Amino acid sequence: MTRTIVITGATGDIAQEIVKQLPDDDHLILVSRRKEALSELYGYLTHVTLFTTDELLNKEEVGPVDILINNAGFGIFKPLMSQTDAEVTEQFVINTLLPIQLTRQLTPQRQLVNIVSISGKLPTAKSSIYAASKAALLTFSDALRMENPALIVTTVNTGPVRTKFHKENQAYLAKVGRTALSAEKVATKIVQNLGKKRREINLPWTLSTASRLRALMPGLFDYLSTRFFNFK
Repeated sequence: MTRTIVITGATGDIAQEIVKQLPDDDHLILVSRRKEALSELYGYLTHVTLFTTDELLNKEEVGPVDILINNAGFGIFKPLMSQTDAEVTEQFVINTLLPIQLTRQLTPQRQLVNIVSISGKLPTAKSSIYAASKAALLTFSDALRMENPALIVTTVNTGPVRTKFHKENQAYLAKVGRTALSAEKVATKIVQNLGKKRREINLPWTLSTASRLRALMPGLFDYLSTRFFNFK
C-alpha cells in the first residue's frame, strides 16, 4: 500500500538515511530550506516531490498525508546570556513552532513522528534554549496523543548523533565518544516503527535510563551533570 510521507529537514543525515531505507512505492515529500540541496540529493528519484519549507507552508493543498516526520532541528550551545534574541527565536521557530504549524497544516492521518532530543528530558549546561525548545515539542506531542487517540504520535529522543548537526563542535563528539549514535541506527529505528503504535524511541538506553533517574532525583543529577558531564 502506497504511503505519502512528509520528511522535513530532508538534507540532514538522519533524513537521508530514512529515505534510503523506505520502499520505492512510498511517495515522499521532502522538505528543506534550500531547493538546490534537495535537488542534488534526491533529483534522480522518481517517487519524491521536493519543496522548500516556505513553498510547503504557502501551499494550500498537498493531498492526504499518511505520515509526517518532523526532522528539522537547530541548536546553539553556549550560555544563555551569550545568545542573541535572534538565536533564541530561531531555535524555537525551527524546533517547536514549525513542527506544530506543519502538523496543523498537513494533518497526518496515520502517524506523527517528532524527532526531539534527550535534551528535552535531560538538559545540560549551555543548552538552555535548545533543551527548552525540545521539551516544548515533547510536551506538545504528549498532549496531542491524548487529544487525538486515533493518531499515532511517536517522539524520537536521542542523545548525540554523528551528523552535520555537530559540524561546528567536533570536540563535543570526541568527548562523548561511543555514546554518540550513527544516523543510520537512528533512521533504522524510525523506519522499523512507522505504522506501529510506539509512544517513544529513546536512544541510547544509557541516556534514556539517566533521564528516568533524573525525574526521581533531579537535584543530584543536576549536580552530577554540572560536575562531570559538562561537555558542550
